[in-house]
Amino acid sequence: MKPSLEDLLAGVPAQEGNGGKLLTPTVSANTKASGPVSQIDKTTMNARRILDEEAEARAEKTARLKAAREARDAGDRD
Repeated sequence: MKPSLEDLLAGVPAQEGNGGKLLTPTVSANTKASGPVSQIDKTTMNARRILDEEAEARAEKTARLKAAREARDAGDRD
């Protein structure tokens, strides 16, 4: 008898999903462990953070528009 999906997943602990997105690191790779941070470094980190947020928002918007286009096109085929 073949095991069902529920049988296979019975021993797997529950996990919280991330929506298929990459996990964000808990510690930034750009931060320095020791020493003071200069003003230009702070500005650079903030600029990169803003650009990353905008890129993420743009990717989410693109995904929504793609899904809407696919749904619209699927309706045209019927």
